[in-house]
Amino acid sequence: MKKTVLAIIVILALALTACSNQSTTQDTNNPSRDNITILDEGVWPENEYTEGLAVPPGTVNWAILDTRQEYCGVNLIDLTDDEFNAYIGLLKENGFSVVEEVSEKIKDQNYVSIGTILSNGEKAISISYMPGNLGIYISFIT
Repeated sequence: MKKTVLAIIVILALALTACSNQSTTQDTNNPSRDNITILDEGVWPENEYTEGLAVPPGTVNWAILDTRQEYCGVNLIDLTDDEFNAYIGLLKENGFSVVEEVSEKIKDQNYVSIGTILSNGEKAISISYMPGNLGIYISFIT
């Protein structure tokens, strides 16, 4: 069950990060959007999902809270590879361990996308990183 939840988080993280730089329109008549709360841009969200987590470097580009899927997603921009690596190290120091890590060279691009799933037994964190762009998705392990 835990591996299934973590796999879903990774897929969601990669999909949302890929879309983070595209403009979208929201259909206000769509009832499936009632469970999603768009949080303040530029501010690290403080909620039950982020409680106790170190705040990563960078600027919060967007953040959402999805009550139906039960996760908090945050996209940060303006961070370096060194800052990303330091943040992963900080999470490990705070009791998280890597469950899975994948990296993929993006076709026709000069960078590698990194996906990492971490867990502390209570929370799962799916992180997707491309240079300058960090997607974090936090959920509770049930």
